[in-house]
Amino acid sequence: MPASLSLQRGTYAPSTPTDLRSPCPILNAFANHGLIPRDGRNVSKSELDDTMREIGLSPTGSGVWGTLRHPWEWAQWQLGIRDADQKDSNGMACLNLDQLNRHNATEHDGSLTRRDDAQGDNHTAQPDLVWQLLQASSNGRIITTDDLVGLRRRGTEQQRMYNARLCFPCFLHHVTSGQIAITQRIFGEPSKGYAIPVPYAKALFEEERLPVDEGWRRQWLCPGMLEIVYQLMVVSLRVGRVSQSGRDKRKK
Repeated sequence: MPASLSLQRGTYAPSTPTDLRSPCPILNAFANHGLIPRDGRNVSKSELDDTMREIGLSPTGSGVWGTLRHPWEWAQWQLGIRDADQKDSNGMACLNLDQLNRHNATEHDGSLTRRDDAQGDNHTAQPDLVWQLLQASSNGRIITTDDLVGLRRRGTEQQRMYNARLCFPCFLHHVTSGQIAITQRIFGEPSKGYAIPVPYAKALFEEERLPVDEGWRRQWLCPGMLEIVYQLMVVSLRVGRVSQSGRDKRKK
């Protein structure tokens, strides 16, 4: 048995070469902490829902995540990530984390920290892209909504040069904005407009570790659907104005 499988739930251990991982650093962090199966196999909807609540998403907020992020019921039919009749040894519906690598389902071109599918590896965090994310902070301490919007814009234009087959339709634009919104609402500081402290982002995106050692704690008032959808629309509209025109129209 791998040593990581014998660790106490909540204890961090980086993934091993035989573990399965997704393109999503938050889901990977869950597995690295043993909040869902550490090997990334046979993850049930209830396990993930419980974990989302545990780190600070309300049941309604978890529902938003479900629509955007994991395909047990809804996305089984719409996106085709989970195999038909895929179940664990107890007969419960499940999936493996690497199934979220399937292109243009919840995985998409233009990721903040992953290469595009056409570039050959759409699920491994790339050090140069993680570095760009951390450097996006305008003051070196926190990553604000403005910083993330700017990074999203620059990343889209950058990928247009590297990937002639870049695919980024409206649906995936909203998926990406939802991912940013959820990350902000879970790990951002409410008093600072849900800006994410750089040490939190470094732990999450570089090590795929929950930033508990850096001082992060779940919010006392858990964000729900309205809060997340509001933040999603803020990000989506501000990114979209430039993504459609191909240039930054922000006032100087």
